[in-house]
Amino acid sequence: MENMIEFRSVFKSYPNGTEAVSDFSLTAQPNSTTVLVGSSGCGKTTLLRMVNRMVEPTSGSILIDGKDVKDSDPVALRRSIGYVIQSGGLFPHLTVGDNVSTVLSRTECREAATELLERVGLDPALASRYPSLLSGGQQQRVGVARALATDPQILLMDEPFSAVDPIVRRELQDELLQLQNELGKTILFVTHDIAE
Repeated sequence: MENMIEFRSVFKSYPNGTEAVSDFSLTAQPNSTTVLVGSSGCGKTTLLRMVNRMVEPTSGSILIDGKDVKDSDPVALRRSIGYVIQSGGLFPHLTVGDNVSTVLSRTECREAATELLERVGLDPALASRYPSLLSGGQQQRVGVARALATDPQILLMDEPFSAVDPIVRRELQDELLQLQNELGKTILFVTHDIAE
């Protein structure tokens, strides 16, 4: 099935003996949202980062569409997957437009950045501002826009709304659901918030 993510008996331990993930298996269905919920330090982010090979498993396999990610070029794999982190993960020295278009070629940058900002509910006029001039919710929307820039079929979202107030969090959650209905991405979403 297209865009299916599968974890097969995944373990991750570090040389100091820390075991971050122990015998984890899960299938994230294509074009759906799968949420990893747990307390801080339980391995959620480690699992997410193993999907795009930012962290390598000690043993076990992570497959996308039946292909083990360890057989993929890490850079090409990361470019094919959208990634949204806490607080947007924006480059403070780049404008909003430049942040969104960092993963695009020069020819597609300006027009695509404008469309993406509109898609996530932001005024394209914000493209010339720097992240420090935006609210927390606006910064998160820019992070989502950047993750969508290459039109990836898979989005990894690591507690993307944890740094914003409850009202903005609810708005962002609703917008994410709307985007999912429109775009049909395979989303792997990490949170420690049961209500979310």
